[in-house]
Amino acid sequence: KLGHGEAVGLRLPADRLADFTQVYFDLYSKETGERVDPGDRGAEYRALLGLPGGASHPAYPAVEAVARAAGKQLVAGRGNDPDTFNKGIVYVYDTARFPFQQGEVYHQFHDDFQSPAYGKAYNDLADMALEDGRLKITGCPDRV
Repeated sequence: KLGHGEAVGLRLPADRLADFTQVYFDLYSKETGERVDPGDRGAEYRALLGLPGGASHPAYPAVEAVARAAGKQLVAGRGNDPDTFNKGIVYVYDTARFPFQQGEVYHQFHDDFQSPAYGKAYNDLADMALEDGRLKITGCPDRV
């Protein structure tokens, strides 16, 4: 309803953005070229990248080259965009217009549903980040 897309928030040096983009596209299924979890369907699971300045970011050409090599086309996101499943596109959002919003604490540092468990030390990072203020209670129904 709100048009949000599930994303991971992080900050990277601009000169490492292309490297990160390669890692991002390496996470796609080797068999289908799509996201791995077949249950992740709908606009909230659309493929997306947020960059300061969007397509005007200085590293955008390098990001676009990595995307193209992975068989993906970058498309300017307008907000509330539809699912990208089987479309070969990744929306790129200007983070000034579409800033990252932290999701529920439950969604932080949990195992995915396709891989072996990450382990208690990883899962406990959510509690540690909540305690030290890096994570906040969002007001949405949650585990806390």
